[in-house]
Amino acid sequence: MRTAIIGFGKLGEAITRKLIRAGHTVLLTNSRGPASLQQKAIQLGELAVPAELADVAEAEVLFLTVPWSTIPAVSKSLPELSGKILVDVTNQFLPDMRLDDLKGKASSRIVQAHFPDVSLVKALNHYFEKWVDAEPVVGLGHRLAFIAGDDEQSKSVVAGLLSEFGFQPLDMGDIDTGSLAQQAGGPLAGLNVVSYPA
Repeated sequence: MRTAIIGFGKLGEAITRKLIRAGHTVLLTNSRGPASLQQKAIQLGELAVPAELADVAEAEVLFLTVPWSTIPAVSKSLPELSGKILVDVTNQFLPDMRLDDLKGKASSRIVQAHFPDVSLVKALNHYFEKWVDAEPVVGLGHRLAFIAGDDEQSKSVVAGLLSEFGFQPLDMGDIDTGSLAQQAGGPLAGLNVVSYPA
């Protein structure tokens, strides 16, 4: 599968490593352009491809890992993404690390408004970056990965990727319920939960 990371920082790199290990091509993008990602791509291997933001339309599944305050500008710099699956890995942290006051709204509902033509799935945002980067398989157990979204088929695709990574996906429902529980400040935020067989 051809995938893309929109905003290649530490979190984007952690997800990229898991995508590559599962055999998927990953387009790496940031605001500075592909030249700034060449060295990192060499380290990650041939499945990591530095790309322009305009190239992300070539991917089937895109992971949004940019800072919260940059989402409006990023959405305007991207090409037409109608029908693509966008995995929202963001949280509503302001530059000073305070939480943006969303008036009770799910952060992913706000993200969806900036990307109205994509099928949005919330995933992996409840983990600190170190747990996204860590091995999801712990002994006989697997770290849980909560997911939420309005489209069942898109959630199934994302759940399949998370399973390939080694996580155990757990569907939390639609954006307005599941995503709200997962985002920063929600009851699932920050939880590092391992599920073991009975």
